[in-house]
Amino acid sequence: MTPDDILSILKDVGALREGHFKLASGRHSAHYVQVAQLSQYPARLQPLLDSVRERIEDLGEIDSVFYPAIGALPVGQQLGLALEKRAVFAERNPQNEMVLRRGFELHAGEKLLMAEDVITTGGTLKEIRVIAEKAGAEILGVFCVINRSGASTWEGLPLISLIDLQFPTYAEDEIPPELAEIPVYRPGSKQV
Repeated sequence: MTPDDILSILKDVGALREGHFKLASGRHSAHYVQVAQLSQYPARLQPLLDSVRERIEDLGEIDSVFYPAIGALPVGQQLGLALEKRAVFAERNPQNEMVLRRGFELHAGEKLLMAEDVITTGGTLKEIRVIAEKAGAEILGVFCVINRSGASTWEGLPLISLIDLQFPTYAEDEIPPELAEIPVYRPGSKQV
């Protein structure tokens, strides 16, 4: 799949949105990619994930896919299916901290692929990385559907994405006047 093919699919399912958004990173943007709009069509998402299988396998032998709930939940689950690997997620507790629940465990020496729906700064990935490192797991790389970071690695780890999209983002005190006139919408589940 070419980036244009992927972009076309994102537009077709209503995943690429325009407006005034406050991202999970706390930054503002005129564009937001709601991967959940794509995830509601598993038959459209699965071939996209299958298309990166070889690139992921080049990272080495992965034991499990590890990802944060809630945005990455369908992506991580389907990525586990594409790779035929165990899929484990962390979720927020009442104190808004990422933790393993539901009897999930990571093990010392377990080789992980961390997954996310969208990466801008990777803040949520940092949270789950702590969980993996405390367990003694080895992180081989990171996968995301949309890479908004502009980087080809994330914190020294290989980063594989379906598509890289570079939209300007703004700190609270940098918001352009035309964007500031639009009511702000806070998508996603992470408290900012």
